[in-house]
Amino acid sequence: MGDINNSSDNQDQQANAWYDSTNDAQPFDAFGSTERQQQIGNEIYDRITATISRKRQRTFLVLKIAAAVVAVIVNTVFLVHYFRKPVAQQDTSWVSVSTHTGETSTIVLPDSSTVTLKANSRITYLSAFTHGDERNVKLEEGEAFFDVRKHALLPFTVHAKGLRIKVLGTSFNISAYSNQPDFKVEVMSGKIRVERDDASGTKILAAEMTTDQCLTMNKNTANYKIETRTLATIPTRKAAHVTRSLSLQEIGQALGDRFNLLYS
Repeated sequence: MGDINNSSDNQDQQANAWYDSTNDAQPFDAFGSTERQQQIGNEIYDRITATISRKRQRTFLVLKIAAAVVAVIVNTVFLVHYFRKPVAQQDTSWVSVSTHTGETSTIVLPDSSTVTLKANSRITYLSAFTHGDERNVKLEEGEAFFDVRKHALLPFTVHAKGLRIKVLGTSFNISAYSNQPDFKVEVMSGKIRVERDDASGTKILAAEMTTDQCLTMNKNTANYKIETRTLATIPTRKAAHVTRSLSLQEIGQALGDRFNLLYS
């Protein structure tokens, strides 16, 4: 037992002697040299700044995305609000124009189309044609020549004695006198479509009538025919008309209306 204690004491003495022999005044150099210390310091600095730069880039990217999303939302809200605003409606009313015996009248419609109204005739039309609606004109009585301005988005429709004449841009003549047995439509230029409403619905009398074609329909029987008129009614800018190849009854009616003559 005594030998073991002596051995331990000897080891302690040796350890203390070694510790006392070291020079504590010399600091422990973990880098080995000043250059190595500076190199390691630069590497640490570069890594820190690179990390900060990446974080800033990510933050900037997030801010850009957020700004873009906000811009899209704001623009969407603005557009929805803009297009949902009620459109200012124009004050529209029906205008009626009529002529007497021996009288003709030229009317300029809101779309700059013109109507030459013959004697003893009457039309009505809206004081303004609003966007998105058809240009509707009613030939209540008599005869009229229409010179229609082209407008692809606003079809022009004439309502006369239960018939509808639809055009985009053309010139044509309608005769719809109450004291005449026949309803007539003559095309001077362009194309028109003629429809009629009856108990079974809408009936197409002419899907497409072209220049010099004439549709004649008996108002009592509703029978009709379409023919090409080699000698047709020719309108002039003075609203007078030269008639050729017309029946005596048609000529007599035209002269009677124009000059207040009684034809039988």
